[in-house]
Parts: sequence; structure tokens; C-alpha cells
Amino acid sequence: MKRVSYCGKSFLTTDGAADALLQLAVALPVCNSSELLELPALTDDGHTMLVQLVVGPNSEFLSVPEKTRAKDPDTAVAVAYLRERTRVLTTRAEPAYAYVDTGTLSNNGWDDLYGL
Repeated sequence: MKRVSYCGKSFLTTDGAADALLQLAVALPVCNSSELLELPALTDDGHTMLVQLVVGPNSEFLSVPEKTRAKDPDTAVAVAYLRERTRVLTTRAEPAYAYVDTGTLSNNGWDDLYGL
């Protein structure tokens, strides 16, 4: 488990959720956007709660390991979402190239002067 500090507060969540959250926070400035996220976390007495946070280009997080006897909250759906958003934000779209048969175009009235 890891304790994540954000905006003067902290919460305890799984290692996977904390890591995926920080990776998304690093990716968001690429597109200069913010997101409202919900992460399963633990209260101080070990009960599961849902943490809502707004993450944007200037978000600053601190994540540190912490031992606890509490059962890990189920963060599988949240981790999958965070990883997919990070993948989308960090994957550059390849430009689409089309093959153009210039012979066909010139037969259809295109100007041969420009090679179209």
C-alpha cells in the first residue's frame, strides 16, 4: 500500500493505484488538460472509501509506501482506467498517408501542371 499526499491531505491506496495516478499526472501536461478521478482508498480505521480528486498539469503528488494490516481496496477498475488514459495521452498519433495514383487523377480533370 502507498500513502498519497495531495493538497495537504493524504489517503492510503494500493501500490498499483498510486503508481498509475502519478503516471497519469505526468502525462496530463502533454495535452494541458485536467481530469476528475475517483480512487478507492482506505480510511484511517481501514474501511474502504472513494477519494475524488482533480488532477491537472500543475498537480503535485507524493507517494510513499506504508505498512498496514487492512485489506487492500479493490482498485482494479481504477488502475485500468488510469493506465488507459495515460496510454492515450502519451501515444502519438501517426499521420495517415494515402497512396494517390496521379495518372488516375489527371484523367479526371486535375491540373497536370501540379502533378495531381
